[in-house]
Amino acid sequence: MKEYIVKKDVTINAEPSVVWDALTDPVKTEKYFFNCKVVSSWKAGSPITFKGRMFLIIPIKMKGRILKIEPEKLLQYNLKNSSDDSSTFSTVTDKLTYKDGKTILSITDDVGNGGDAEKRYSKSVKGWDKILKGLKEMIEEN
Repeated sequence: MKEYIVKKDVTINAEPSVVWDALTDPVKTEKYFFNCKVVSSWKAGSPITFKGRMFLIIPIKMKGRILKIEPEKLLQYNLKNSSDDSSTFSTVTDKLTYKDGKTILSITDDVGNGGDAEKRYSKSVKGWDKILKGLKEMIEEN
């Protein structure tokens, strides 16, 4: 069975603490994550929600749980789009590595293989490209 796992890396000219803050601060996520604010208590097992309006008009609400968390190093969570009728979750892993004065953010998004996995995979590839480009620009321009 084919696996649908998106893998992306971006090198950001910033300390891990700055990148971590951008990943977990709802005011900042709204600037680069399709106008969505992220809300969580940032503890393993706690809920995580991305909520907003993509392109300022399309309502989005994705809910899940934090699976693993190591501040400034690792964030892993699952997500389900509330408008999606399937029971399929994506599992997203954000890994931060500090090297030569820069942070390498590695994203893995396992969209699963049930239902319309190929379509979700294709959307996820494009989405992560935009998200990571926006994240890098936001951090490096400040």
